[in-house]
Amino acid sequence: MKKEEIFSNKYLLIFSVVALSCIAFLACSNNESDDTEVALSEDDLAVNATIQESFFNTSSLLSYSKVDCTLEDGTSGDCYKLVFSSNPVEDGPYCPKTIDDIGGLGIYDGNTNPGFQVLKADLFNAMEADGYDIINIDGTINTDDFNSGPVDSSFSYCLEAAPDNTLQLSFLIPATPKLSTSNNNIDTIELVGVSLDGAPINGNPPSVTNPGREIAGNIPSLDPCGGHNDPAGYYHLHFVSQTMNQVLAANNITDVSCTLVEQVSGTELIGFAKDGFPIYAYEIEPDDLDDCGGRTDVTKDFPDGIYHYVASNTDAPNVPKCLKGVAATNNFQIQ
Repeated sequence: MKKEEIFSNKYLLIFSVVALSCIAFLACSNNESDDTEVALSEDDLAVNATIQESFFNTSSLLSYSKVDCTLEDGTSGDCYKLVFSSNPVEDGPYCPKTIDDIGGLGIYDGNTNPGFQVLKADLFNAMEADGYDIINIDGTINTDDFNSGPVDSSFSYCLEAAPDNTLQLSFLIPATPKLSTSNNNIDTIELVGVSLDGAPINGNPPSVTNPGREIAGNIPSLDPCGGHNDPAGYYHLHFVSQTMNQVLAANNITDVSCTLVEQVSGTELIGFAKDGFPIYAYEIEPDDLDDCGGRTDVTKDFPDGIYHYVASNTDAPNVPKCLKGVAATNNFQIQ
């Protein structure tokens, strides 16, 4: 079994994740989107749609090569193989120590006070009201780092996985994007792509309530820039950090801000989706985005124009909800 499968299975076992799609998880977002599928033409595929080594953080990029690969539609092609060291960026804070402290961020889907919010007293009191025993008598918060042995399953936990800086993360991305016959709607924790620093970008974090499942009540903590460590130990993102402060403002969050990642001014390439199309952050979000949050336009990185995804400045999470292209098989591995 591949390690990325182990990671997904572990999440499913620990959190009992229901197979929520990004569409289902929009209940945690303040914004609705048009679900009508928009087709791209071959003209949207720029001839210079290539992933340059110079785009990436040289301090975390371990190797860059072009290899043969098989795409998820069964065809063969060329892919770039990118290998990064784990945990390339500063991160945190996550779970608060006590009910009186301010931590990072969480997405709560319980009955009381649901939504995208700060990990603080209001959220934990809401969880207690819904029957999740997460606050101890002394006011401390139950926390699980996945590294300190078994926990008492009669309690609920704020999840803050310990980092493992010895890992290597490998990505396979098509050298030239190939359009799919239909959108790939991103599922919970599904890989979306990779940041220029080498951090995986994923879909929605696991649900807290896990409807229809036996175990529930554990809330994954996110840092103020929208990422956290996987139980396997590598940092990954559920948000595009470069527009995070706009997302926080749109969701009326003022207790925390993303200070570890510079916020976008103008337009900035932030990474690549697993189908090979770029992902951009815009200071001012365009009004001509398609159903996957994408558009075709000239950028400083692709002066002849290219189709690219645009991070939302208001949605939580703000990563693309679907992808237009075909990804490679075995597109993410951990060593």
